[in-house]
Amino acid sequence: MDKNEHALGRKTRDLRAIKLLGASMEELKLSHPYWVRIIGWVFLPVMLGVSIWCLFLPVWYQRYEFLLFLSAAFLGGGCLYMTIHGLKTLPFMNAVITLSENGICIDNGSKFTSVQWSSILKVRHVASAQILHLYDSKGNRFLSVTEQLKGFSILVGCLNDKSGLEL
Repeated sequence: MDKNEHALGRKTRDLRAIKLLGASMEELKLSHPYWVRIIGWVFLPVMLGVSIWCLFLPVWYQRYEFLLFLSAAFLGGGCLYMTIHGLKTLPFMNAVITLSENGICIDNGSKFTSVQWSSILKVRHVASAQILHLYDSKGNRFLSVTEQLKGFSILVGCLNDKSGLEL
């Protein structure tokens, strides 16, 4: 089975799960796999340091050439952009996300948040960082997850069906 067939099978399976949940949607719990949590907590802070280091390479080596500034800005800036979005997922990395007929509930141990489907105002998908941010009716970000979330396509399908928002 090649990569495309595997992805197609996964998407089809997730779409079937959405249809099964359909009108009588029970609670569905989603979470990040352990390997994503470990990489997030260890790798993202390291990448923050590396991206800042890349941005300051010309100053560090006292070489003030245009191409060096341009390459440092491109390399460090792009890495910093993706790392900042990744860092926004850390508060939700260990959270259990529950989808129900009424809305989304986020339980990350110390804080419990419940948001109705109708009060989800905006979805922001950062494709380069593989991050999805959800905003409530007040404009506050209440959830940030990676595309590696178990059941990510189910979450996207429910957002589309229940709140009418698309990526």
